[in-house]
Amino acid sequence: MSTPDGMPRCPTCGEPLRFEVLDDERFLVAWSCLNCGLVRTTEPS
Repeated sequence: MSTPDGMPRCPTCGEPLRFEVLDDERFLVAWSCLNCGLVRTTEPS
């Protein structure tokens, strides 16, 4: 799911996720939910 502005939503509570780039050379990104505390990381394979 995503918001009207294209940002993904938390699969647990439905709130918009915030992101932070952890490593721009490896394209590693952390997605976090400020409401329920869920944190996920994504990295291309």
